[in-house]
Amino acid sequence: MAIELVPINRLRKADKTLFQETYFKNHQPAIIQDFCHDWPAYTNWSFEKLKERAGHLTVDLYNNKPAAPDKSTMFVDERMNFGAYLDKIASNEPVELRIFLFNIFKHIPSLRKDILKPDLVDGFAMSLPFMFYGGAGSVVHMHYDIDLSHVFLTQFVGRKRVVLFAPEYTPLLYRLPYSVITYTNVNNPDYEKYPALQHVKGYECVLDYGETLYIPAGYWHYIEYIDGGYALALRVLNESWLKRIEGAWNLFGEMRIDNFMKKYFTKPWFEYKNRKAFENANDAIKQFSKLEQMTA
Repeated sequence: MAIELVPINRLRKADKTLFQETYFKNHQPAIIQDFCHDWPAYTNWSFEKLKERAGHLTVDLYNNKPAAPDKSTMFVDERMNFGAYLDKIASNEPVELRIFLFNIFKHIPSLRKDILKPDLVDGFAMSLPFMFYGGAGSVVHMHYDIDLSHVFLTQFVGRKRVVLFAPEYTPLLYRLPYSVITYTNVNNPDYEKYPALQHVKGYECVLDYGETLYIPAGYWHYIEYIDGGYALALRVLNESWLKRIEGAWNLFGEMRIDNFMKKYFTKPWFEYKNRKAFENANDAIKQFSKLEQMTA
C-alpha cells in the first residue's frame, strides 16, 4: 500500500491576492504556471546558452545515495567541468549525478539580469538564488530546508516529480534528531518497520518547463528527475520571527553539534538518533490515534 498523495493545486495566473489569502497565509503548496514567464531566463536559459556562458566552471556533484551516518548531507562525490556535465544530462540518458545549492550568479553575475524580483509576496531574498541540476533518474532524498524559509522552485528545463509532506507529519516520518532528514522510503514504504507512515498523507506533482512550485516553510520534499534538467529556487524569509530563530538555530547550532558528534562518536550518535526517531514516531502514533477517536 502506497502513501496517500493528492495532486497539488495549479494556478494558471499568479494572482497576488488569491495566492496570499489561499496559499501563502495558510502554508498550502501550489503550482504557479506563469510565475517566470516575463523573465528573460524563461527563453534564454537553454542548455546551450548556459554552456556558452558558464561551461568553463568546475562544479561539485552528488550521487543518489543517502548521506552516510558519518558524512555531511553535502558530502561531494565528484567534480566535473560544468559544460561536460550539461552535455551528460542533456542526453536524457540516466545520470545519477546532480548539483544543488549552486550559486551560479556568483561566478557569472550577468545571469542575474535574467531573473526579475517577483511581487507575489514580500521578502524574496534575491541575493541568494540557488540553482539545482540533475540527470534523468537522479533523486533528491526526503528532507526539509534547514533555514525554514519558503521556497519558490521554478523549472527551466526538463520535468521532475515532487512529493511534499506538511511539517505536522515530522515525527511520523521518523525524522532523525539534529538533522532535517529521514531514511524512510516514499515510494515503497515499509509499514512493518515504519508503522507511523500509515498515518501520513502528502502531495505530489510533476513540475514542467516554466512552472513554479511554492514549497511552504518546513515542508518535507522528495524529488525525482524524470528528465535531465534544472531549476531555480528563490527563498522568502519566514514571516514568523520564532521560525526564523529556529531556522538560525538549525543552521548554526544543531548542524554543528550533529557534525561534531558524527565525526567523533559516529556509531553511538547514529544509534541514539535512530532510537529517538522511533520513540518520537511511536508517541506521535498514540497522539494521532487519540485524535482519530475524538473526531470519530
